[in-house]
Amino acid sequence: MNAITGEVEVQLAGATYTLRFDWNCLAAIEAAHGDGPNFLSQDTVASIAAIGFHRCHPELTVERLKEISPPFMPFAQTIQQALQYAYFGDAELPDDPEDAKKKSGLNRVGFWRRIKRLWGKG
Repeated sequence: MNAITGEVEVQLAGATYTLRFDWNCLAAIEAAHGDGPNFLSQDTVASIAAIGFHRCHPELTVERLKEISPPFMPFAQTIQQALQYAYFGDAELPDDPEDAKKKSGLNRVGFWRRIKRLWGKG
């Protein structure tokens, strides 16, 4: 794992793959799934993962990920960890949106609420 570059290593079918969400990936996720994707949906998780794998492993398409069918909840949690790195680096998610605003210098709590919805805490 590399919080600076937002990379997370993922074990799938006995091989190690690099999952990375850059800004283009984040924009693609928002365009495809809105600002609060459902991480309990297998289709949504496979789609988000395929977006994150595309840069390093374009062969890991939605269809291929469904074929591999890794254990769902650990895989979804790994996707969420990579997204947290993409947004915050290795910083912990604060519990209070006002704390996030103070620590990050963001002037809009709305942005924080969007991020919280990614993890279902909003």
